Amino acid sequence: MEYYRPFIVFILLISVVILVILGMYYGGNARSITLEDTTDFILYQMKVTLNSIYHKITGEDLFYIPPLSEKKKFKYILLKEIRFPQIFGAIIVGITLSACGLMLQTLFKNLLASPYTTGISSGVLFAVTLVIFVNSIANLFKIFNIDEKIVAGWCGGILSLIILIIIALRVKDVNGVLIVALLFSYLFRGISSYLIANGKELSILEYYMFIVGSLTRVNLNNLPSLTIITLIFVISSVFLIKPLNALLFGESYARSFGLDVKKVRIAILLLTSFVVGAIVPYLGLMAFVGIAAPYMARSVIKTSDHRWLLPTTMLLGVILMLIAHIISVKYWVPIYYLYGINHPAQILPVGSILDIVGGLLVIYLVYKGEKSIKIQ
Repeated sequence: MEYYRPFIVFILLISVVILVILGMYYGGNARSITLEDTTDFILYQMKVTLNSIYHKITGEDLFYIPPLSEKKKFKYILLKEIRFPQIFGAIIVGITLSACGLMLQTLFKNLLASPYTTGISSGVLFAVTLVIFVNSIANLFKIFNIDEKIVAGWCGGILSLIILIIIALRVKDVNGVLIVALLFSYLFRGISSYLIANGKELSILEYYMFIVGSLTRVNLNNLPSLTIITLIFVISSVFLIKPLNALLFGESYARSFGLDVKKVRIAILLLTSFVVGAIVPYLGLMAFVGIAAPYMARSVIKTSDHRWLLPTTMLLGVILMLIAHIISVKYWVPIYYLYGINHPAQILPVGSILDIVGGLLVIYLVYKGEKSIKIQ
């Protein structure tokens, strides 16, 4: 099986490319945009990007790019400003939250560990809930000249991180850390539920769209910051591969090889809290991808070696997100229009589709004979 792992990763990469093209094509209700328009747009953007880089280095153009017709220009604006950011958001979530789930599962030796169950997402959710339902707190965050939900999300992530680090330093047993973190998660959710019960109808709808996760909040202005966050996360994850592999054999074994388990534990919690606090305010909660993608990766790649498991998990997370996005915009929206339902969100949130698709896939894998996928 080891010899086929590069081939499996290659197939997953090809699948991501195909789904990106299909996502751009199906990512809206404009029927005038064809599959050819989508592929032409992708090639056009690649040429423009390469031209820009080459021009900065040499002062000359690498390609001749003919001017666009008005019709094509309109289509390209639609693809660039509406469809592309949503696809990019799906890729970001797929990479970051699935990898966070994998690292936390390895750390806690628990297949159900994820940013959601460890309280990180709940801390972010609690802070964003305060902003949505308490006007005075929302006005306080507006002084930063940034979307108040994003600032609140960072603050919630930092709060969760401080709690987790204190627990990690005081509690020796890693399962004890998970249990206490889960209890804090329920505490945050309890306070959030109280605010919802006394909230206005419009605020409840906004909260619902956030808690289930949606890609509609992503725009071109968000992309640079999301890209930087993801690059920092991916590079940091690569440096954690060896410590994660050492943790597979237990903390005692890791210590015998000179690994400072407490520092690794804090590094993983710090990294996952940072990325969840930065990503969730933009895109909402996509809790299930952090559980489903690592499980699927172990089933597909047949190893617990993070040199293979980490990239496979990221790719499967992206695939899950892109499939969920395509279903939400291609197959769910026509149902609303067919029955004349006026849905304020226009499309079903991707998080809802993700829970359904991911859940069915994991159940199928278990049913087909993956009797005991263990972290070992």
